[in-house]
Amino acid sequence: MTRTVRIHGARGIVERAPTVVPDRSTVQRTRTVADTVPITEIMSRDLVCAFADLGCDRVIEIMMRERLGCMPVIDDDGHPLGMVTKLDLVEHLARPHACAVADVMMPLAITLDDDATVGHAAALMAAEDMHHVMIVAEGRLVGVVSTMDVTRWLANNDGMPR
Repeated sequence: MTRTVRIHGARGIVERAPTVVPDRSTVQRTRTVADTVPITEIMSRDLVCAFADLGCDRVIEIMMRERLGCMPVIDDDGHPLGMVTKLDLVEHLARPHACAVADVMMPLAITLDDDATVGHAAALMAAEDMHHVMIVAEGRLVGVVSTMDVTRWLANNDGMPR
């Protein structure tokens, strides 16, 4: 597989030469200590969520006030329906007719069970090119783990003497 980088600038789009990207299905992942650490140790439990009918303007206001990059979207029973991100909201500005979270969110809830490990989360985020994963217990949202959570854990557990 190859990937081409496009850079947008004042002079137009500049394309860099294609780079070869290894096929991920053939890469074997080495087990690490991250495969033994429960995701519940690093996930955020203090969640700010939205219902699908919440207005985009209100979501923008909440995300700015709370300094959030995304918000899980849940149903009345706490089951995740999807995720709304800053990018979704920027795209909303180009489509002003979209006025509810349901109109702009990614309508796919990518989740891990609460018995997953840091290694599971890191592998899923890398494979799916995503920055947040919702953590569920019995189908209900109980936490969110971000690439920053994983990075902090790595920084604090690098094996260097303290």
